[in-house]
Amino acid sequence: MTDLPYWNHNAAYWPRIARLIGDAGRVLDVGCGDGTLAAYLSRPGRVVTGIDPFRSCAEAARDRTKESGARILERSFEEFDAPPGSFDAVIFSASLHHMDMEPSLIKAAGLLAEEGKLVVLGLARPSRARDYLIDCLRVVPARIGQAAHRMRSAEELDIPTSYDLPGMDEVRRAARAILPGARLRTGLYWRYLLFWSK
Repeated sequence: MTDLPYWNHNAAYWPRIARLIGDAGRVLDVGCGDGTLAAYLSRPGRVVTGIDPFRSCAEAARDRTKESGARILERSFEEFDAPPGSFDAVIFSASLHHMDMEPSLIKAAGLLAEEGKLVVLGLARPSRARDYLIDCLRVVPARIGQAAHRMRSAEELDIPTSYDLPGMDEVRRAARAILPGARLRTGLYWRYLLFWSK
């Protein structure tokens, strides 16, 4: 794995994502943006495929991953076609909220091989009093954390963004219905982390 060239609220979780997928050999990065995560996860013996529907992102990702051997495709997840069981890990890093969540999770689960791992680093609106309380409690430590790094937002990196977010309860319901036994955790930098092993 390579070092990260920049830090933001998504990249803060990428080392954890790398630990969660372990030695997965075939990895799909859905909504790969500029290819930084795909490059970070690349290593000998691992095949990383990144997909993104935006031409500017796919081109940037190809440039960033040219030495890593990652395969980058310009297409949406809806258009992406692969046989069931094609991947040992499927990752959505701040991309699931750009899609129809439930069909995307169902499709991702189908693409996983047995014991494959699904990781979603996601954004969602608070749904309950507890969610709002967590949001309040993480403001100060999150600001301290981002002040300690050289923050580069997705907007600065010309990666398309959307803040049309699902509610956390919608995420919880989808996880229960589609991914039995999934672990869902709230992170420091206004993200949730969903992990499921098939």
